[in-house]
Amino acid sequence: MRPLKPNLAIIITTLLIHLTAMSSSAGFRVKPYLLTPEPNAITVVWFSNDSNPGTLTITTANDSRQFTSTPTLADALTYHPLELDQLDKDSPTEAPYKHVIHLSKLTASERISYEVEQGGERYQGTLMASPLPYSPIRFIIFADCETEPESTGKHTPWPQPNGDPNRLYIADQTEGFKQNLRVIQQRNPDFLAFAGDLAQSGGEQRDWDEFWHHLNGKYGNLAGSIPIVAAPGNHDAYGGPKDLGRFSADGNRRADAKFRTYFQTPHDQHHPPQGYHRLDFGPITLISIDSTNGLPDKTDRDTNWHLTARDHAHDFNPGSPQYRWLQAQLADAQQHSQFTFVQFHHVPYSVGPHGFPAGDKGHNHAQDKQSGIPMRILTPLFMQYGVDAVFAGHDEMYEHSIITGGLEQLPKSDDEQTPQTRPHDLHVLDVGIAGDGLRGPYFGPGGRHENFGNNPYQVFLAHNNAPELWDGKRLVSGGKHYGHVEVNVTQTTAGQWQATLTPVYIFPLMNDQGEVTAWERRVYDDEVTLTNATTTSPTKPSPPAQ
Repeated sequence: MRPLKPNLAIIITTLLIHLTAMSSSAGFRVKPYLLTPEPNAITVVWFSNDSNPGTLTITTANDSRQFTSTPTLADALTYHPLELDQLDKDSPTEAPYKHVIHLSKLTASERISYEVEQGGERYQGTLMASPLPYSPIRFIIFADCETEPESTGKHTPWPQPNGDPNRLYIADQTEGFKQNLRVIQQRNPDFLAFAGDLAQSGGEQRDWDEFWHHLNGKYGNLAGSIPIVAAPGNHDAYGGPKDLGRFSADGNRRADAKFRTYFQTPHDQHHPPQGYHRLDFGPITLISIDSTNGLPDKTDRDTNWHLTARDHAHDFNPGSPQYRWLQAQLADAQQHSQFTFVQFHHVPYSVGPHGFPAGDKGHNHAQDKQSGIPMRILTPLFMQYGVDAVFAGHDEMYEHSIITGGLEQLPKSDDEQTPQTRPHDLHVLDVGIAGDGLRGPYFGPGGRHENFGNNPYQVFLAHNNAPELWDGKRLVSGGKHYGHVEVNVTQTTAGQWQATLTPVYIFPLMNDQGEVTAWERRVYDDEVTLTNATTTSPTKPSPPAQ
């Protein structure tokens, strides 16, 4: 074969480079991920760099089906002009296209292989519709990953009990979140729930890019096979620092539009066009609430004194549309689900920085502009309808509180004049340890500020109840670490339903020089098993989830 002439070789090389670039730019902006699992159905979402349709192929035990997407421009996912000079020179800056395919007529609990082809790129994963009501399930929940590119190399403060309040954590935030997700994926949950603050600044597209790097990108691919259920947090409503808008109307609107674009689909029958929704999954119901603002503004009912925009943040107080919706969902779940769980962002009972009453005088005056205390207005409702556990974040610590002495009002039968009641305890867990802060208490025992009181409902706080044990420079056990809560719901052979809440932390294994060599799943000494008082004949006895 004769060698190519120099000019022709240059032309062909240039053409090949151009075609490779075209193929790359035509592919995925965000790889496929799963939303809104339903009985016999689930939704697959991805984003592409161009407007060409993609194809989704699913393969079951009996057949293979192919679907073609209808792309829509996701103009909410553009970069703010102030972000452009921080992008890589080859990064696309135009808005991507959103692809949504709703799969129905699936077999409950059947794990199905799927493949998405987009612009010459292929992605393979597995999916599963929500299981039958008698099936054992496992889900995992946490909050406050607050992703941002700056997380790499950024070590969060790690206050030392009775010691240095400015000590830094062993690993940076990127590594901490990555290891957390790695352990979660190994546990093979049925879904993963986020109780808010997914991105550091919801209005910065770079921060959302980093989120997807973790969930289905260069750091891992969990979201390609495990559905995500997300509630918004205050950072998800935040436009970004300084000229990016903070909590201004424009900043909040831009942030909210990004959150909705990623997590809302038109196929969820329990998902109103707001930031709150309901998931029925096997024997449980999980209700997600938008806690990012309250009315009236700048009162003791307001969780965010900075946020005044009313078109994208929804009041949760009695009389509001969200409150009425919540009450209806709780009443229905009480009748049809074995356990009812609720997630939202602002933890109502806490010794953290947002455990002070709502106000504008700062922590030294025992007030906070982003307090979680206004969310206590919902506690009577949770007690009335027998909510088993509330999961929240915001204070970025693992803290477990139990509200005792409540009464659950049982559904009234047709022949009853008055409803019956029974004692009820409500578990409230701050699970804000996904990947950002690892705080200690701000007040109470070991707190940083003057003792204004304590959380009388607290039964466990990692800072105080998991003491660190060191051998020289090597941490042997204990301490505050990144982690999550794993929930396993099973039915015994006697027909009784149980939900076990396991607080997991990701422990850094270290050598004698204090260097991290590996990471290990460990459990805080705070595991609790909830039992449904109603015993039913099991349709299909199930062993505990493994």
